[in-house]
Amino acid sequence: MSSGIELQRCRACAKTWAFPRRRCPSCGGEPEAFRASGRATLFSATVVTRAPDETFRALVPYRIALADLEEGPRIMAHLSDEAEIGSPLRGRMERIAGRQIPLFRPA
Repeated sequence: MSSGIELQRCRACAKTWAFPRRRCPSCGGEPEAFRASGRATLFSATVVTRAPDETFRALVPYRIALADLEEGPRIMAHLSDEAEIGSPLRGRMERIAGRQIPLFRPA
């Protein structure tokens, strides 16, 4: 099953990144899109107690994580439960507060 988390990789140099770009940030080559495995490692996490806007206010408190994807890039995502730094995670795109957002859970 696909995680729904979309990444790009350079066809020329194989560098992988998370945010859509027209050209590879490393060599200028042409990118191709692919789906991440959804496997990651927890790099950092925090608890949000003040929502950035009205749509997230009902979710407070919630966890935000920096997750190192198996494919290489580090992304920011929501975290469903407490986890130790370095813990394995599984993630996928989920609808949160009306938006498609990556959500990770401890593996």
